[in-house]
Order: sequence, then C-alpha cells, then structure tokens
Amino acid sequence: MGLFFFKIILIMMIYLLLMYTFHRGISSWLGVSKRKIFSHDIINEHHEKADRVHRRIMMVAVFACVMIDVIFDFKPWYQNPYSYMMLLLISGSFLKAYMEWKYVENKRECTYTVLETSFGYGLLILLLSVGIELVF
Repeated sequence: MGLFFFKIILIMMIYLLLMYTFHRGISSWLGVSKRKIFSHDIINEHHEKADRVHRRIMMVAVFACVMIDVIFDFKPWYQNPYSYMMLLLISGSFLKAYMEWKYVENKRECTYTVLETSFGYGLLILLLSVGIELVF
C-alpha cells in the first residue's frame, strides 16, 4: 500500500515539475509578466460576472454528473458525464483567454493562457493514462 501512494506522489511531482518548467519557459519566451502558477486572476467586472455564472454552472454540473453516473451505467467514454465536466473545466480557461484578448493591452497574455491550458490538460491526460499503468 505504501508503494501505491509513493507512485501517486511521484506522478503528481512529475506533473508539477513539468508545469512549473513550462510556465517559466513560455512566460519568458512570450515576454509576459510572470504569474503565479495555477493563478486565477479576474480581468474586469465583465469577467467577474461571466466567471460567477460559469462557476454556478460547474457546481450544478458536478452534482448532476454524480447523479447521472449513479443512475445510469455508461460504457463508452463519450457517454460518460465526466467527459463533459472536462469540457466545462477547459471552457473556464478559454473564457479567461477571451477576456484577456478583448480587454488586455498585451495580446500575448491570451496566447499564454491558451498555451498553458492546452499543455496542462494535455499533460494531465497523458500522465493519468500512462500513470495508471504505473500505479497498478
């Protein structure tokens, strides 16, 4: 059992190290100000309202996904309600990128957000799909 938790911690450490390296590299390459890693900055009041609505939709979707998953048994991944939860998580980051593109003077901030989101979720899917075989 101890080896199981060691492998889980190892996968999380690899993920955090790669995200930190990407975060530092891409921010210096694009010439944007360095943000805190995994930061969630509000651009303006429009972004705050849209983000509040998005978070409420996410809360409802989390509870609905759990209920749907308990009631129905979906075999394929595209019918699983948690696949749609992943889309909602990604849409929050792209909402932030849109607000940066529309309201921030430095348009590279938007590019940075899109690249960081794409890399982060891609790496997460890769590590979870490969890491599951390592853990079990």
